[in-house]
Amino acid sequence: MNVNTIEWNRIEIAPYGCAVHLPAGWETLPPVPSNGPEILRATGGPGRQLIVFKMRTGSSSTEQVASAVVEKLSSLGYEDFATDQVRFAGQQGTRLEFVYRGGDRPDRRSREYFALRGPVAFCLGVGSYDWDTDEPVLDAIATRFELT
Repeated sequence: MNVNTIEWNRIEIAPYGCAVHLPAGWETLPPVPSNGPEILRATGGPGRQLIVFKMRTGSSSTEQVASAVVEKLSSLGYEDFATDQVRFAGQQGTRLEFVYRGGDRPDRRSREYFALRGPVAFCLGVGSYDWDTDEPVLDAIATRFELT
């Protein structure tokens, strides 16, 4: 899929101070409270998922936030963690990559992007069972994420 020819829909999450741009055809879903401070969930079809979190944090850097997330996710069976410093939401942020290898499911690769605004961390999580096909679109979604 060519990201330059995609029609994008801007979804403003006004009460939370952010906006996400989704490709046409993606569907927003209600948050799942058991996931914690989730404020938006979306899917682009089977195996393609997006989640936006907003959480209070005592961390002074996105690296610290990502490190805390690694601790939690590793206890849930996620592995192969890697972090990079990237531009996200108009500022310096952190990208965390990881994989879930579930016995009866295909491997699911994910990325979470972190930005800070004051005592609050924003996290955009994207994931796919078919990373090679979906990575360009998922990266384009991350590139368009806004703090409002």
